[in-house]
Amino acid sequence: MFRRLAVDQRLLIIKKNNSSHDPEQPTTDERVSRIVTAALEVFSEFSFRSATTDEIARRARVSKRDIYAAFPHKHALLIAVIDLVLQADDENFTNVISLTRESTSLQERLEVIGLALINEILSTATGFLCRLISSESIHEPQIGAIYFENWYARRGELISDVLASHMADAKRRTRRYDNINQAARHYVALVTHLPQLTVLVGMRGIWNSKSVQAHVKNAVECFLRAYPSAG
Repeated sequence: MFRRLAVDQRLLIIKKNNSSHDPEQPTTDERVSRIVTAALEVFSEFSFRSATTDEIARRARVSKRDIYAAFPHKHALLIAVIDLVLQADDENFTNVISLTRESTSLQERLEVIGLALINEILSTATGFLCRLISSESIHEPQIGAIYFENWYARRGELISDVLASHMADAKRRTRRYDNINQAARHYVALVTHLPQLTVLVGMRGIWNSKSVQAHVKNAVECFLRAYPSAG
């Protein structure tokens, strides 16, 4: 079933993980974690431009001095927020790939993985982050580069491993395509391009469980037609 992961759900998990020590005497790592978690919350509610260090400090229960000691400027804090969200997404996506490992049908496996990719893109937290990165990377290209490497390129690497594993197991194959990495990038593009575009232009609401499943099925079929030796 298609699920949407909201920002407040992500924050509940993060806050739970940060609650093991005395909140009045946090360690440096806990203090930084509080700041980043609060920043994600505030950026989501007020937008990046409207968010203030005063509000982030209040929610993180730290001083503004603590924030500036860890993050010299606002974009440094945004980069930490991006890392936080992408790390959680990466763990979830890796788990999905592991759960599909026993499948002998590459088409079936790619459809499950495709649903996971779109689930990420359409989630409230990741969708918000994509729009924010799109606007802020104009002035801070490093932000876009971090997202590209840690989401798009990372997804491509994981899909490459899936394709390579399938090709190694399929002894009956008579030929292989030369560049598995390129094929993986094409798969990611086929599955994610349209959903990401609709999120960026504020049309996330056009998607539902049925349309997502149909989109993924069509994308996988198109991919397997382009790379027949994979299927």
